[in-house]
Amino acid sequence: MRGEHMRLQGSLFTILAMLTAQLAAAEDPDTALSKLSPDARDWVNRSCSRSLGPSIWSSCVVREASAASRGKPDLSGLTPELRAWVLDSCSDSLGPSLAISCLTREKAALAGGLPDMSSLTDEQEQWVSSSCSTSLGPSLYVSCVQRESAALRGAPSVPQQPSTGTSPAPRPRYSAPSRSSGRESYEIEVAQNDELFIINGEKFEAQTYCLGWEEGDEVLFLEGSPFGACASAELLNLRTREKCDVWCE
Repeated sequence: MRGEHMRLQGSLFTILAMLTAQLAAAEDPDTALSKLSPDARDWVNRSCSRSLGPSIWSSCVVREASAASRGKPDLSGLTPELRAWVLDSCSDSLGPSLAISCLTREKAALAGGLPDMSSLTDEQEQWVSSSCSTSLGPSLYVSCVQRESAALRGAPSVPQQPSTGTSPAPRPRYSAPSRSSGRESYEIEVAQNDELFIINGEKFEAQTYCLGWEEGDEVLFLEGSPFGACASAELLNLRTREKCDVWCE
């Protein structure tokens, strides 16, 4: 129900933005820019390069000036941590129309707070957290957690994988990322013949070969779980910048 409400709200905002842009279409670029504050005017000018040509540039300026005139949504109701998360997800480099639409969408996603995972076991919560990265941004993260939590409700436990004798460290509970953060990386603890790897205490076997991957390399899990709760995974080696598909043992 909440997802439907969010989609409806997003659709209404998009329709409103289109109607506003159409009403402003008859306005010339200089007039549109003259109504803006200096900062907003600079923002529009950075977003609409004259290299686009006269017609596209004029259309861009009128559209972006219309969006900039509405201003950014008020994020003061969010905690500093969540406000930073929203701002990190919606860069000014998108331009006024896309950035303001993004800010409105991401703020709305947090209106009801973060999803409640208290009904899940610690193991299930770790599984969901490893599947839903906060780098997705608030709206996609919230949708991901709701979807994955719903899939796990009523399940007795996370599928167990053979143990290598080393238990993975507990994954920290949600914390909004800093501006420089992304997915969590994991160290290759053991590497054998470009085929077998121990990562986060779990064993992974290359589907072909992960050539040149060595102990101590840091990897990101683009797909799959660092806790071994998966059939297969796609890894990115941060040293070699190469991807490799592995089986989760």
